[in-house]
Amino acid sequence: MDEGTLQALMEASAVGWAGAAAGAVFGALEWFILPRVVETSIRGSREARKLNADQLAGVISWWKTVIRIFAVSMPLVGFGLAAAMAD
Repeated sequence: MDEGTLQALMEASAVGWAGAAAGAVFGALEWFILPRVVETSIRGSREARKLNADQLAGVISWWKTVIRIFAVSMPLVGFGLAAAMAD
């Protein structure tokens, strides 16, 4: 590899890691804050009053799992987007 290609790869990698760090921060906020907000919203809804306690706990658990799956993927998304934009 010539020096210019190597320099471009290093720059794209640095930008990618910066994107991953930003994604990690966003994911952490999503991991800790969003599940509580969603739980409060679900418990306060009219539909929640129609469910028994076990069903309501299942719905809340399902949404928390979905949110946390997306939160874990945020660093990868940030890395991918930043690396793609670095070109």
